[in-house]
Amino acid sequence: MQEKRYGMADNFFYVLKAVAKSNKKLLAISVIAGVLFCIWEFVEMYFLKYVIAAIEGEKGTSYMIMTVVVISLILMLLNFYGNYFWNVGEHEYVKVDTYLEKQRMNKVFTTDYKNMESPLFLDFLQRAKASLYYGMGFNGVLDQVKNIICEGAITIIAAVMIGAKSIFVVLSITVLSVGMAKILSYVTRIDKERFSDVMAPTYRKIGYLDGTARNFAFAKDIRLFDMARVFKAQYNIVNEYFIKMNKKHHNRWILGNMGMQFLLLAQTSIMYGWLVYFVLNKGMKISEFVLYISLVTSYYKAIGYILWIYSNVKGNCLMVNDYRNFINWSEDSENYSGSIGTKKDIKAERYTFEFEHVSFKYPGTDIYVLKDINIKIEGGSRLAIVGVNGAGKTTFTKLIMRLYEPTEGRILLNGVDIKEYDREEYFKLFAPVFQNIECFALPIYKNISFKDEEHTDMKKVEEVLKTSGLWDKVSSYENGVKTNMLKIFDTEGIDLSGGERQRLAMARALYKNGNIIILDEPTAALDALAEDRMYREFDNMVSDKTALFISHRLGSTRFCDNIAMFEDGQIVEEGTHEELMELNGKYAYMFGIQAQYYEEGKEDE
Repeated sequence: MQEKRYGMADNFFYVLKAVAKSNKKLLAISVIAGVLFCIWEFVEMYFLKYVIAAIEGEKGTSYMIMTVVVISLILMLLNFYGNYFWNVGEHEYVKVDTYLEKQRMNKVFTTDYKNMESPLFLDFLQRAKASLYYGMGFNGVLDQVKNIICEGAITIIAAVMIGAKSIFVVLSITVLSVGMAKILSYVTRIDKERFSDVMAPTYRKIGYLDGTARNFAFAKDIRLFDMARVFKAQYNIVNEYFIKMNKKHHNRWILGNMGMQFLLLAQTSIMYGWLVYFVLNKGMKISEFVLYISLVTSYYKAIGYILWIYSNVKGNCLMVNDYRNFINWSEDSENYSGSIGTKKDIKAERYTFEFEHVSFKYPGTDIYVLKDINIKIEGGSRLAIVGVNGAGKTTFTKLIMRLYEPTEGRILLNGVDIKEYDREEYFKLFAPVFQNIECFALPIYKNISFKDEEHTDMKKVEEVLKTSGLWDKVSSYENGVKTNMLKIFDTEGIDLSGGERQRLAMARALYKNGNIIILDEPTAALDALAEDRMYREFDNMVSDKTALFISHRLGSTRFCDNIAMFEDGQIVEEGTHEELMELNGKYAYMFGIQAQYYEEGKEDE
């Protein structure tokens, strides 16, 4: 995907639109807080002027005390309500953050499966995540809205008042301010490109090392294989690069700040030189002198603050730009007419698939994982997909499930190209059991239905657990199917052994009741005899549904209607077990080698 550059103003208004969609109240709060702090600033400026003017006008003590009390009360109220709205705004921002995070997570959940294997996509994912950190990205831009209103108003009003005395001073300060803005803009942009963007893969690596070190699943390997030493060495490599880049990052800003400080010194000299001239040559009153001292100081500070705000907003808008690039990441739908398939009615008595000259290679590579695959899978039949590791078996199943799209050729379902079907509806056809069986930090029933309790058929959960052979285990827990898995959210959470996880995956597939069952080497950790038993057991469970059994071992082949032997991304042999044994080719050779394990198992039994 080509990264798109949105303008600073475009990104700024994108933030405001996101806030308006998620929490309009927050915009009003930000404006009110900015206005109150601006008024507070000017009241404070005029405070001392009125006191001195009262002395110059020889007003009475009671008048002076009343003036001080009234202005103090006004300042106190303005400060109280300004801070009140500021803090309320911090609380209200949670709604905006939730809205933006939901959008980000929705993109993660719905993006093309292959993107989750793309380093570029994962880098953008990291950068989009960073744009939602507190004080950065969206929050950083919105936080400056109050300051823009306050400091902008101060700058304009002070410039008008000072300009009434000398337009030269205002023009000089403006020109120098533009110079500082140019320096800030340049340093901010360069630093974003050469530090923030470049560091995204490094942050991802640090996240991996940190997450792996804390992951209980890796704890045994880390200790028994002395992997701590390896991880420390890897972390040192990453950290050295981080330190190197961070040094360049700080040096870049040091040089930029030196340039800005020089221009600020010129600003200060002009402003104070002008003020001293008016006192000495224009007969300026003490009260007016004090007021203009405050105006000049506030103007000077406001200009500097606005420049900082500009730099801050520009940097945060670049992070917002990352978020937008991630959310707008173009999906390779590759459907008919270049749009998402729309056919939702996929119901049929039987589901027959046909691969027509299907080839596939991963994006960015010229190596085909599958090449010119032609095969028909009859509805209600059993297909065994066999071959050594790396032969292309799993890629074949991902293509049929539309996790990948063919690079060449097409896949038909009952004579219709699967690209024409609505993807979400198409996914509902499948009940897969993968090799890596994941358990989630949810109650057991949610690990099966993936729905809330009110939308889960608890009787069906019990039935599939009994069918899969896991009911006795689950029913022994105090909370039964409501027992939480893993200890992430529940310190009393339970875990399952490898074999029990396989049975949970079977229960999950049975509950979904998909029309096409796919078993992608879920029994790889079992011995040959146990695998053979489990495949046969599952074959009885799926009844008359279409089923694909994928394995590099041949325990699933003898009861299947058809067998496809994969090698180097191609189907080299196809037929029934008897036909392929009679052919005496690669399948027969592999089966002959593995047969001893099944025979030995029977003898042991």
